[in-house]
Amino acid sequence: MKKLSFLYFIFLFTICSYSQNKRIETTFWKLTALNGELNINSFFWDQKTTRDNVNERLQSSFLSGGLFLNSQSYFWHPNFLSLDLDVGYSPETGQYLSLVSPDRNEINTLKKLNVRAYILKKNALSFSVFSNLHEGYNNRENLTNLKSNFKNWGGKLSYTNKYLPLIISYNNGEGEQLELQTDRSFITANENLELRSEKSFGANDFNQIVYSHNKYTYNTTFSVSEGDLVNTLIKNDITIWSMNNRIFLDSKKNYNFSSRISNYEQQGNFNYKRFEISENLFFKLPYKFNYSGSYNFFDIKGGIQNLKQYNVRSSLSHQLYKSLRTNISFDYNNVKDKLYKEIIYRKGANINYIKKIPLKGTLSLNYTFNTNQQDRKSDDLLLAIEREEQTLSDSQIVLLKNQNINVSTVEVNDASGTITYRLNFDYLLIERNELLEIQRIPGGQIANNETVYINYMAIQPSSYKYLAVTNYFNATISLFQNKIAFYYKTTNQDFINPVNIAFLTLDYFNQNVYGSRFNFNFISGGIEKDNFKSTIIPYRLTKYYLILQGKIKEKLFFTFNGDIRDYQMIVEEGIKQKYSNISGNISYNINQKTKLSIQGSYIKQEGEGVDLDLLTSRLTLTTRIRQLFLSTGIELYKSELFNEKMNFNRFTIRLSRKF
Repeated sequence: MKKLSFLYFIFLFTICSYSQNKRIETTFWKLTALNGELNINSFFWDQKTTRDNVNERLQSSFLSGGLFLNSQSYFWHPNFLSLDLDVGYSPETGQYLSLVSPDRNEINTLKKLNVRAYILKKNALSFSVFSNLHEGYNNRENLTNLKSNFKNWGGKLSYTNKYLPLIISYNNGEGEQLELQTDRSFITANENLELRSEKSFGANDFNQIVYSHNKYTYNTTFSVSEGDLVNTLIKNDITIWSMNNRIFLDSKKNYNFSSRISNYEQQGNFNYKRFEISENLFFKLPYKFNYSGSYNFFDIKGGIQNLKQYNVRSSLSHQLYKSLRTNISFDYNNVKDKLYKEIIYRKGANINYIKKIPLKGTLSLNYTFNTNQQDRKSDDLLLAIEREEQTLSDSQIVLLKNQNINVSTVEVNDASGTITYRLNFDYLLIERNELLEIQRIPGGQIANNETVYINYMAIQPSSYKYLAVTNYFNATISLFQNKIAFYYKTTNQDFINPVNIAFLTLDYFNQNVYGSRFNFNFISGGIEKDNFKSTIIPYRLTKYYLILQGKIKEKLFFTFNGDIRDYQMIVEEGIKQKYSNISGNISYNINQKTKLSIQGSYIKQEGEGVDLDLLTSRLTLTTRIRQLFLSTGIELYKSELFNEKMNFNRFTIRLSRKF
């Protein structure tokens, strides 16, 4: 009887809290929204592959149909229990023909089930739970076909009050991904619990406390040869807590203080701890002066690394009218590791001047002067580098920060340290004299412009010191409201009184860049010359780019992008690396219900370790007859990657009824 009374009280409280402004029907169950799609698909594709002088031809034809439903409903009252449901089922059947492997029939299925329930949605104390199941096929950069299975479930509890608001969330997920061409598999599992509280005591402050515990498991299986499998299992538990605060010291918010204290602890295959304190000040001073300062402390332990780092930064800037801005800065960095000690002083000054000139133009001048003084003391010549952060881009040369690296010790991971990428499958290492270049491999697990973390061992001098001096100057003249611009940049770096640098490769460089750009309505582009004279990697770069985009009478829309980067004289005279990227999209509205679109792209990379030739194009016609939608298309694909050539053609047709 007490339980029934308690449930009745919840029902009554729910109705009263939700129905103050709106009268809503109470019922056992009510469907409030339902929409979906019923479709039928058919496609045929033909693929020819040449790999190591072995020819392979694959053909496949499939017929599929699918039903997808989305619904919203509630039990008794929208504020008591509401339910969102997203269901999809699309079985496929067809024939797979191969000139290498025996013919066989296949049944491929796309399935999804997403459920989310909200309990006491509008109340101070609310709760939601969810569950997602998914199975499907996709490809990575049109180079690697993938089959994936994923499921996760969890919930969130939210308690809103004026004393201590609290949000507790939990997520448990498992995933399996299979590369169909290589039988390389990836199995992941993660479990996350997070507690978060945010509170402001007034209009001038913000305070946040976050605690999270994460469990990651990563299992990969890879066939290096017939009958020879390599299996890697990695498990890591990560616990993070942080406190974040921001306080404005005046009502106009000209003076503010922010603070962050956090602790990161990882245990498992790779043990790592990081305690961090970050304190920041910003003041708007009289006479248009601004001051900013910060103090940072890091205590890092991982592997053989045991490091404490103190960092103090200070900057004073001044704005004179709208044309002249000046800045001076100071940076002190003190690193104490069990293997070495290092003190770094950085000083800098910057002047930025902007002036209007005739022909509706602008003159911009910028000069920066920086010094970097390093003093390092060590008794050990072998240095362990852990979690060096690098962003891998297809169009840029990425060098590891240290020299004399033992290539066999290099390990590349994702941000969590759970996923370990594979050499010659996900990335390449290219030796550049004493330095090491890292490049991602298209189609591998590392995406373009993705940040990775790298561990390795490198030989370093026992003690050294030097003073690096850098000068930078930039001048830009833009005319006719920035429709035409000419610019020049020059940078040079020199080292003064270096001591004990036998194992160091100091980068004495002098760089001169000049170019022009234009922007007229639907067309823009430019050309740039870069002459980089360096003791590490000298090069001459010519860059061209062109962009066309516009529309004609609301019927025809088009976009074209072209970018060519031509590197010459990299390390040695005669060595080249060239990157070309052209893409376009044309869309033509035949009438209000019929549309024709053409998409295409061409990517070409030439040079050591980066050879790639990729051409893709797609033509699609879509039309609508009441609630009946028809889509048909042709896709052409041609690639050359290292020792593999592929030609792929596909025809698709799709008919769907939406409701």
